Amino acid sequence: MGGSVSNYFNDSPIERREEDLYGVTSFSEALAKSILNIKDPIGTTIALNGAWGSGKSSTVNLIRAELSEAKDSHLIVTEFKCWWYRGEEALALAFLQQLNSVLGEQFGDKTRKLVRKLGRGILQAGPVIGPAIALTPVGWLSGLVGGLFDVAKRLFPDEEPLETVFRELSKVLESENRRFLVIIDDMDRLSSEEALAIFRLIKSVGRLPNVMYLVVFDRQLAEQAINEKYPSEGPHFLEKIIQAGFELPMPVSTDLNNAVLASIDEICGTPSEDQIVRFMNVFYDVVAPYITSPRHVSRFQNAISVTWPAIAGEVNLADFVALEILRLYEPTLFSAIKGNKSLVCGTKTENNNNNDDRFSIFLNGIEEGRQDVAKTALQRLFPRLESIGYGGEWISEWSSERRVCVEAHFDTYFRLNLSDEVLSGKAIDELIEKAGDSDYIKKVFMDAANARRRTGQSMVPVYFDELTTHGKRVDKDKVRPLLSALFEIHDAIDLKIDADSGFMAMANTTLRYHWLIRKLTRNEFSIEERTDMYLKATEAASLGWLINFVSSARGDYQVREDRQPTAEEDCLVSENVLPELTKRALNAIRTSSADGSLLVHKDLLYILYRWIDFMGGDPTEARAWTDSLLDDRKALLILVKVMTGASWSMGMGGFGSLGDRVSKRTVRAQISDDSPVIDARKFRAAIEKIANDKNSSDDEIASIQTLLSAWDHRARGED
Repeated sequence: MGGSVSNYFNDSPIERREEDLYGVTSFSEALAKSILNIKDPIGTTIALNGAWGSGKSSTVNLIRAELSEAKDSHLIVTEFKCWWYRGEEALALAFLQQLNSVLGEQFGDKTRKLVRKLGRGILQAGPVIGPAIALTPVGWLSGLVGGLFDVAKRLFPDEEPLETVFRELSKVLESENRRFLVIIDDMDRLSSEEALAIFRLIKSVGRLPNVMYLVVFDRQLAEQAINEKYPSEGPHFLEKIIQAGFELPMPVSTDLNNAVLASIDEICGTPSEDQIVRFMNVFYDVVAPYITSPRHVSRFQNAISVTWPAIAGEVNLADFVALEILRLYEPTLFSAIKGNKSLVCGTKTENNNNNDDRFSIFLNGIEEGRQDVAKTALQRLFPRLESIGYGGEWISEWSSERRVCVEAHFDTYFRLNLSDEVLSGKAIDELIEKAGDSDYIKKVFMDAANARRRTGQSMVPVYFDELTTHGKRVDKDKVRPLLSALFEIHDAIDLKIDADSGFMAMANTTLRYHWLIRKLTRNEFSIEERTDMYLKATEAASLGWLINFVSSARGDYQVREDRQPTAEEDCLVSENVLPELTKRALNAIRTSSADGSLLVHKDLLYILYRWIDFMGGDPTEARAWTDSLLDDRKALLILVKVMTGASWSMGMGGFGSLGDRVSKRTVRAQISDDSPVIDARKFRAAIEKIANDKNSSDDEIASIQTLLSAWDHRARGED
């Protein structure tokens, strides 16, 4: 029953009533008063019963303090530290030593002699269970070795009958106006045999006048041990020894909860105002049910004092404390969560159904009485287990809160360090704070492009995702320089390795640009303000992004049969600046085509199509440039790679109804016989010539043959 919450790793019992967090002081005072009022006891045994961790030792300390404050000179309090000794023999010797010490100190040598005689009788009467355990050299039992019987003969040579010795000792104790209280605590630490030995000693040698015992133990464990050793005795065994038994009052839930909350506040900090409701919901539904004793509080406190500093600020506080509770008190569930990220984070749609089957994998091995709590914990932590009605806005909010239900943050909770999928809170704060520093932004993202995650991707997607998530935090006056910096470096950080691939591919750096700029500007600036801002940003924009941005801006105003016209306030820029932006894009294309940079641009094919689009559908300029490349072997080989693409598909499978479990990659020709961007007939003839050239390398020939094969498939409608 710990006192101050700042006393981490200290599970020691409290010593003073002002340290009492759980309201046992009044109980301790009452029990101390009862002990003081016991007159003429004869081995009176008082039992204090409580489960492990319930605060029994703390209560004993408070009782001892009350007895001390009473200043009753006729009451002598001593403590037998039974858990210091191991084995029945050691306990017997130590118990006699304790009696000898406390009685001899009060009554002198006469009593010591009688205790020794009594001890001789007790020890010789009982069986020897292995060798005696040497004790710490103190007084009459120093340096004992050998069998217990031999020890008794050497220490107690008298032949006086046991009954006579006991009667003489009793007379001495009866004649004195003094009472003795022997406190025997921590019996829960003893083995079953050792605990039974204590009870037998009290019953035999301990039934003395003016001697009382306060025995502290877990009655359930004691009765279990008795039933195993003496099945015929049952509860009667203890009834013969214990005259008064008291149940330690369990702390009220309010006090336990307050102690836990105080620990969280001191170690982790207070939840933010906008998070307090959810935090308390999680606390009462997930944390509180598992905190049923002071030791639970101490264990939880010690745990978070270690785990929190490693991930402070990088995780959601409510989710953190909930998972720590599950780790400590529901390890089966904790392991199931850890091993099923895709299920709990909702990336496997088969998990999102409205029946209890979705919980079964997590509830296996959990006692039925705790399954409702476990299920509630899952729903609090992972909303998609609760419902499928959560869309993109919810996911964005969860991500900004660094919730465990978001895949990017999930691993952090289980590794005690940051996942490489997320940035530290400090890094994000710095990014937001310095968003208006163009040089800083360019350096950060260029460094991110050079960094590699375990997936092989760069850190660029991570920075964009976090910046988009926290976009509302960027000051309005910092948005303009931020956009200008990002527009300038797009092509340098738009890496192929960062583009999702395969079936279900959805994101790439260019798309993340669009998500970010709309997040930063759509609801924060008027259409006029956005237009001015983007006109400025496109002045130094890299080629690929400039073309993509202008195409997107033009697309906002294109009328399509399948959708309603976009309202101007939802467009990137005002319609009246589209001619200027288009002209700016065309000039950039023409410049790059002239200096050779267009040929090696990773988005060459896309730019060629936009070139025609920006010219009102007229392919003349674009075709003139590609025609100029048909006699250039190096350029032709570049075009071969550009015209060879791939697609991913999921088939229905062969025999049976389950279908395929994996997607299939198919090589596709990104050119047709009627291609608007190049003279297809002349291009094919030129690359076939290279394929038939004996000087061509195997790789060159293979690349050309791959494209030609895919081209033929497309021509036959087999694409």
